[in-house]
Amino acid sequence: MKKAFATIFALASLPVLSYASEFRATLPMASKHYDCASEQCLKLNESNPGFGVEYAGFGIVGYKNSYSRQSFVFYKAFEYDPYDYFGFGIRLGGVTGYEEESGLPVMPLAHPYLRLLPFDGLSFNLGAAPVGLIDTKNYNLVVTLDSQITF
Repeated sequence: MKKAFATIFALASLPVLSYASEFRATLPMASKHYDCASEQCLKLNESNPGFGVEYAGFGIVGYKNSYSRQSFVFYKAFEYDPYDYFGFGIRLGGVTGYEEESGLPVMPLAHPYLRLLPFDGLSFNLGAAPVGLIDTKNYNLVVTLDSQITF
């Protein structure tokens, strides 16, 4: 994780990238699973460390998923920021790492989120995703938190 932060700040210091406001680094932080569908729900991983990059709304993020396996998500983000410190977005794409639960190597992704923009170049994204396609036996909803640094 220290290497990831060092890389982010090293890239931010480059004059070539400092004006490219469409370039972002993404740091997944946590998730919380809700609405257990059975009496025998699994204890899932709620800490999802990882790292990703996004350019012009196209992104790829690697992270440790809820089943403690490596996952990759690739997406196109669509965002609307009506206020200086608050906005909305949705990521549409696919996610890997859930083949054991779903039987599919790549699952479709629809991940709406609220953007909190406390400072220029920093956002916290609070998202929600139904997980019914992945695992209908355990939980129906996962709430996620990630941060993005814009360069």
